[in-house]
Amino acid sequence: MDVSKELVQGCFLYDFKVGLSAAASNLRICQAFGDCTVEEHDEGLQAAIEEDSSQTCCELARQFNTSSETVRLHLHHLGKTYRLSKWVPQTLLEIHKQQRVAACLSLLSRHRSASIFSRVLTIDEKWVLNDTPKRSKYWLSPQDTVPYSARPPIHPLQIMLCIWWTCRQVVHYELLPTGQTVTADLYS
Repeated sequence: MDVSKELVQGCFLYDFKVGLSAAASNLRICQAFGDCTVEEHDEGLQAAIEEDSSQTCCELARQFNTSSETVRLHLHHLGKTYRLSKWVPQTLLEIHKQQRVAACLSLLSRHRSASIFSRVLTIDEKWVLNDTPKRSKYWLSPQDTVPYSARPPIHPLQIMLCIWWTCRQVVHYELLPTGQTVTADLYS
């Protein structure tokens, strides 16, 4: 017997008004219109989800002739959550995976035989303090006074250090005269 949603809702409303619980009302409606227990709906939903887990609640509601909210509640009861798939940059075919593995193995073997880092020359510029005064510590008796030392200026004299190196050694370094900075003309 094909039972409309409005008829079932009306029966639930009547049972609610006379004080029956939801479980008792469900049992009465299932006895009157046929066996339609929650467990059977859950088993059907479980099978439908296992067949195609990308179905929406609306699609499942149309398939089971019920509301999407009911489907959502039953799926939640089954422990299911609706989550987005994870993004990957692209779908790789088996041949692409093999090409990537071959490229990685080639780079590793080349690194072991002749490291690419031995061919890299790096340069850096650094401002270095021209004079770095230090405060000294003294062993003194309790009656001795602590010697004074001048505080360094707020803006000490600095000099530019340019250094070139590889992974093995410093190739060249140069201290630029005071006031000169690094420009393209300096290196040409």
